[in-house]
Amino acid sequence: MNIDFKKDKFRFTTRASAIIYNKDKTKILLFKVEDGRDFFMLPGGRIEFDEDSLSAVKREIKEEIGFDIDFEFCSIRENFAIKDEFKVTQYDFCYKGIYKENIKKEKFICNDNDYQTFYWVNVSEINNYKLFPKSTYKLIKSDKVEHFIER
Repeated sequence: MNIDFKKDKFRFTTRASAIIYNKDKTKILLFKVEDGRDFFMLPGGRIEFDEDSLSAVKREIKEEIGFDIDFEFCSIRENFAIKDEFKVTQYDFCYKGIYKENIKKEKFICNDNDYQTFYWVNVSEINNYKLFPKSTYKLIKSDKVEHFIER
């Protein structure tokens, strides 16, 4: 069961996400939900009750794309947004990892649903993509542990 609470017009969720680089760190993996959204996000998903964020990101990556990757913590992001008339607070624990295999497909569909499409994109072209949350741009290029608060 996901950590996801709603009360009145407020919602609180937790998420674990990952910056996944290819072997030479020239590409990263992003996904887009194919429902008309015009932005890309980092792979990952909701943290479940009684689950730590590292276990959550490993589970989500395995379920969605089948990768077994070692991850290192890189960020906590506190995101505040309005969605579907809810004021949403989301804590996102972000990790970095390297996919050590050769990339087989530059674009592919999620393993456990058909509405998410994953894309390997060039890090050098990351500014050509609309990312959410915006801190993702800085996080991709940073080598230190970061804390972001976005409204």
